[in-house]
Amino acid sequence: MQDRLVKRALTAQLGSVVDDFGGDKIDVVFCGTASPMGGAGPRGAAQSCVAVFAGDKFFLVDTGARSADKAIALGLPMQRLNAVLLTHFHSDHIAALGEVHLNSWVRGRPEKLRVYGGPGIEQVVNGFNLAYGLDYRYRTDHHGEAYTPSKNAGLVAQPIIADSVIYDEDGLKITAITVSHPPIEPALAFRFDYAGRSVLISGDTVKDDNLIEAARNVDVLIHEVLQPDLVKTLIAALTENGQPKLAKIIDDTLDYHTTPVEAAEAANLANADLLVFYHYAPMPQNAVMDRIYMRGVAELRPEGVLAALEGTRVTLPSQGDSIIIAD
Repeated sequence: MQDRLVKRALTAQLGSVVDDFGGDKIDVVFCGTASPMGGAGPRGAAQSCVAVFAGDKFFLVDTGARSADKAIALGLPMQRLNAVLLTHFHSDHIAALGEVHLNSWVRGRPEKLRVYGGPGIEQVVNGFNLAYGLDYRYRTDHHGEAYTPSKNAGLVAQPIIADSVIYDEDGLKITAITVSHPPIEPALAFRFDYAGRSVLISGDTVKDDNLIEAARNVDVLIHEVLQPDLVKTLIAALTENGQPKLAKIIDDTLDYHTTPVEAAEAANLANADLLVFYHYAPMPQNAVMDRIYMRGVAELRPEGVLAALEGTRVTLPSQGDSIIIAD
């Protein structure tokens, strides 16, 4: 009995691979929706990571802390991973890149892992390869070329020219869009177009005219959000608890993110069918926080708003206008 229970628990931790993603549709799965702000809670704390499947292609947009574990727990077919797209190089968008590499490699990824990003991507990729270089060698030496082939180990930098199409194969077009997240440069959003459907993922940004124009008539606009009332409450709590330095750092975030109301305004200006909140600052961990996030949103956008959590899946069947949402 004990052995069976342990086997069941271990199997659950490893995740059961579900491979009905992509095909003649776009599938979006949220592997991480938190920011560094607020810590862990009942809804999880995996940081920014969005999986996008289109046709037989699979991309991850950002690889925030703990997102690799969440992707595995959700049953994503990591061996199919084609590339990672990095919106920018803050730690909460790149921290799990090494784990994403490992877990896609040992599951059978057939080539080195390409990592797309703006200026600075070579430094990031070279740093991860340097840090994990011994690990690559150890695993091949231990498990053998048949299981962990050295030719597929390692990350390959793919520099991006912003505001251009960076990928155009088999009917899938990915466009990189410059957004505003000062003083961070570059900061990028990514738009995916496939089979007559479209998704745009904002990355970190203030409300941005360039993003709004790029999102024109998009089916799904996935937009980061910072709730200023909650952030100010957090700042006050930190100050009262003798953490003025951390309070100052949190206060600095107020001017380089987008509020939920601003995200709703952007979605309306872009004529987006569905607005999806993600990368929350701070992560809403209960129904009260959920309601605070929606303050003022319904007045601007009475419908077509979704607050994504880890595991939320949005499916866009080809050549239509239906949007299927699953938790």
